[in-house]
Amino acid sequence: MKITDTLFNKVEALWEKAAEKEFLIKMADGSLENDRYSRYMLQDYYYLLEYKDILGRLLKLSDDSEVTDFLKMAVDVTVFEIENVHLPAMKKLGISEDEIKNTGKNQVVADYVKFYNDTIDKSGLIGGFTALLQCCWNYAYLGEKLCAKYGEQIEKSYYKFWFDTYTSKEYVETNEKWQSLVNKITADVDDKTKETLCQIFKTCAEFENKFWDAFI
Repeated sequence: MKITDTLFNKVEALWEKAAEKEFLIKMADGSLENDRYSRYMLQDYYYLLEYKDILGRLLKLSDDSEVTDFLKMAVDVTVFEIENVHLPAMKKLGISEDEIKNTGKNQVVADYVKFYNDTIDKSGLIGGFTALLQCCWNYAYLGEKLCAKYGEQIEKSYYKFWFDTYTSKEYVETNEKWQSLVNKITADVDDKTKETLCQIFKTCAEFENKFWDAFI
């Protein structure tokens, strides 16, 4: 069994729970309040800034050319997302420069990115790379799950672009490549390491669920 199969089994119930979060359902049916979405976008921005730096940490640890190339691509995509998509979208929502500069990370985001960094300190590339996969894979799962359940409503929702992003061919292929690379770099690890990676993956899924709950 591939480790990604084991990882999925560890978090499937948490991902199912995420797909039932009010925030996501309201995005799907178009009823999500603007102020809640604005708060989400602001915190997601802070997350992406940290995410970019964490990818950079992993890049410095990589000695596998395939993993290195993938991480370079991920850094470039994240920088593009921050500068050309996220910041313009926040300004369109009316989020001021002062808010962007001074609001700061909420506790969930702060704890989540600290967990990422602590994981890299303790488990190196293999731990950090597995941890970040959870985020990418989780969003792909949520996009597919919610589109299957609320497809007609999503077509009319203001937030359709969110679902389009995480069900796009490019995003799905990136997620599949990430899974493939995790399977590659974990092929020879022992059972103790596998269990550690499963716990890392599960903890990240728990953080994701707390993230959605932060925007009540």
